[in-house]
Amino acid sequence: MTKRLGGWQCWVDLHKDYVIKTPKSRNEIKQEVEKFLRWKDKLEELDERTDKMIFDIKNSTKIIKKSTIPKELLAELEFLEKGEVKQKKVTMLTDALQKLNEPQQKKLIDKISKFLLELWKYGIHEKTFKVHSNLGIDNGKIVLVDIFELTSNKNKVRKQIKKRQWSKPEMFGKTISPKLIKYLIKKLDKTFTEENLNKYWRTK
Repeated sequence: MTKRLGGWQCWVDLHKDYVIKTPKSRNEIKQEVEKFLRWKDKLEELDERTDKMIFDIKNSTKIIKKSTIPKELLAELEFLEKGEVKQKKVTMLTDALQKLNEPQQKKLIDKISKFLLELWKYGIHEKTFKVHSNLGIDNGKIVLVDIFELTSNKNKVRKQIKKRQWSKPEMFGKTISPKLIKYLIKKLDKTFTEENLNKYWRTK
């Protein structure tokens, strides 16, 4: 018996040990975006935002296919037919954090920053900074679960670093304590630097 969940960009079918993600159609994506923009009172951005999401799916797929990144960093990712992807079912990072005490949580966040630098070595950057919801844990190791919000453009990454786009506590939701969010932002400040970008980018 599979269970189907729907995100902004994909349908996610949950099986016992793996998930299948099917990119949504333009109309389905548009409906999701419309709900959000109606709430934000920014409906004039509907087409632009929808196009951007469709571009992100295609571009992220292209980035991974061209990359030499080991599939275990992407939850054993496999590309199937018709744009579908298969990934191992893993524990989401938010769920993992909630089961740990504070020192263990901090240790996990330290692992996150190392993992993000590991992605940089392959010229891959997760551009939303929603590490709590886009990363997972597989046998104690961090993996990238949401693979459709990537860039391989170093200049874009540099711009994001200058803006410190990860520094808004509200983007991490209410599933992580304010104290832990503060620690996470501090850690990301130390991780996402121009110095690190030049040091690690495309070194593998």
